[in-house]
Amino acid sequence: MLVIVAGALGYVSTDNRFLADGLAAYFWVLVWWGLLVFQLTYGKHLVSNLGIKSAWSAVLYTNTLSLLPTLLIGVLGQDLQLLREVTWSGVGLCWLSASCVLGLGISWAGFKCQSLLAATTYTVIGVLNKMLTVFLNTLMWEHHASAMGIASLAACLAGGALYRQAPLRKEAEARYEPLPQQEATPVRGGRVANAQCSPIRKEGHV
Repeated sequence: MLVIVAGALGYVSTDNRFLADGLAAYFWVLVWWGLLVFQLTYGKHLVSNLGIKSAWSAVLYTNTLSLLPTLLIGVLGQDLQLLREVTWSGVGLCWLSASCVLGLGISWAGFKCQSLLAATTYTVIGVLNKMLTVFLNTLMWEHHASAMGIASLAACLAGGALYRQAPLRKEAEARYEPLPQQEATPVRGGRVANAQCSPIRKEGHV
């Protein structure tokens, strides 16, 4: 984790926007970071404590509950008027369907990963996946990070690869849970009938 933090600080120190405007250049980044931490932490709480057994159930709830707000945004933003001007074609519908299927897959993978990993580990994985977009940005756009900035991002990637999460709370409790005490098998004819016995705290017995 320290390697990731050091790499992030190294990237910020070489950013031209930060050198010109200071922390004001990262205002929206800090807002996004705060919302991301809340989203991942609260999402982990929902997945772990609401009894949702299947990742598909979480995907269904998420998409169903977001239908009404999305429709309201579309109506208020005059998207319906723009929709009438769209020329529909078979190829366009195929790409639209493919994007919907891809979105469902991403949502399922996210909820499945959240159910198996800690919130911190899930965040690290999600940030590391953005390295591909950074690489494409370097190839396609001239306004990208400097060589030192790219090296700092590579350090973040290495730190993420070396990161190991702490045991989950339920796993830790199960690991250190005391074993149940078993009563000893009565002695028969001077021999213990069952050798696999555990001592119990009773006076006069072993």
